[in-house]
Amino acid sequence: MRRIITILSVFSFFFMMAGAQSEAGTSRKITVDEAVLLTADNNISLRRQRINVDLLEQRSTSSWNSVSPSASISGSLTKPFGENSSGFSYSFGATISLSFTPSLFTSIKDAKLRFESGKTSYEDALRQIELNVRKLFYSLLYAKESIALQNRNMETARIRYENNRDKYERGQLSELDLFQSQYAYESMRPSIEAAEISYQNNIASFKQMLGIPQREGIELEGSLTDAIPPESFSVDKSLEDIPSVKRIMDSIEQQKNSLLATRFSAYGPSLSASYSYGKSGNSKVSDLQTQNSLSLSMRIPLDGYLPWSNGALSISNQKAALEDLELQLEDELTNAELSLANSVKNIILQQSQMELMDRNVEMAQRSYDMTLAAYNYGSRDLLTLQNAADSLMKARLDRASHIYNLICAVLDLENMLGVPFGSLGNE
Repeated sequence: MRRIITILSVFSFFFMMAGAQSEAGTSRKITVDEAVLLTADNNISLRRQRINVDLLEQRSTSSWNSVSPSASISGSLTKPFGENSSGFSYSFGATISLSFTPSLFTSIKDAKLRFESGKTSYEDALRQIELNVRKLFYSLLYAKESIALQNRNMETARIRYENNRDKYERGQLSELDLFQSQYAYESMRPSIEAAEISYQNNIASFKQMLGIPQREGIELEGSLTDAIPPESFSVDKSLEDIPSVKRIMDSIEQQKNSLLATRFSAYGPSLSASYSYGKSGNSKVSDLQTQNSLSLSMRIPLDGYLPWSNGALSISNQKAALEDLELQLEDELTNAELSLANSVKNIILQQSQMELMDRNVEMAQRSYDMTLAAYNYGSRDLLTLQNAADSLMKARLDRASHIYNLICAVLDLENMLGVPFGSLGNE
């Protein structure tokens, strides 16, 4: 009976291991670029904005339709009723008319500018989503690396505790040192468990952002070290090409076009032409009467020349709005220049500090190794060894945090410049 139970237990163990491996094998590996593509495909806001851009494109393509001739046909049939009424009368005709206003040019240009503005807004939204996804991806990598470092530190503390327990049982260590090593080991567990719970919650939010079912396992492919930006890069983009500056310049172009349209409406003449052709007759007369007419008209508004008229006031408002936008552009050019310079200096500073971070990790590692050797020889106490272990883990976490901050700084600079993410320094 015992043999049967043992065999069943072994089989159960292998089945559990196989199930665990199968479940682990279903985890989906995702790179940062794949995460960006998934988010762009599944984001509802982007899809709605894409519909708006398509509509603006359609309006831009058909903006010339205001000069399209207007045509109509008509017909009538009349049958009188009464004692002396007989027969019926009928008529039919067609009319074609054409109108031309000075605002034709501005309306076509306005439709084109609105389409370009809609495309820019869509691209900005897409870039903002990509920026958020990339930052979240790297923050998850940092959290994962932080948990791994803490687990490694806890494993070292566990081994130290077990060694101290053996020493205590042989009478080579005091009970106080044993309790201290046990506390140092077990006190690490709550913070690691809290970090793992937070990581899993963030992974759940990440899945939701990417449109991945929560039941599907994912594995982030990559590391912070692989994502370290190049040490040297150049920024040769003109200030006028920076997205924040281009948005104001586009607004100025739209405002100039709106001002021109207002002037055309206040001062410009409008022309219209129409041609009508028709025939009419009745049942008593076989011949049809033909009507032909052509009319031309021109309208010249004069209200715009009166300074208190609505047209003149509207022109003044449009001029004030244009002047305000030009001042905004001047201010944005200054801000963009300062922000660009500060961002580049910050990145260069963080890059120069990477070597210091590497040296700190190396020195902390050597200090820990030497302290551990001295502890094993009995010339250092447990508290000194624990402090050395804490310093080593802090140095490693500081280095990982510094890499994450450097990656985010480069992403922010690329977003400000409007260049593809990951292209800075890789030209």
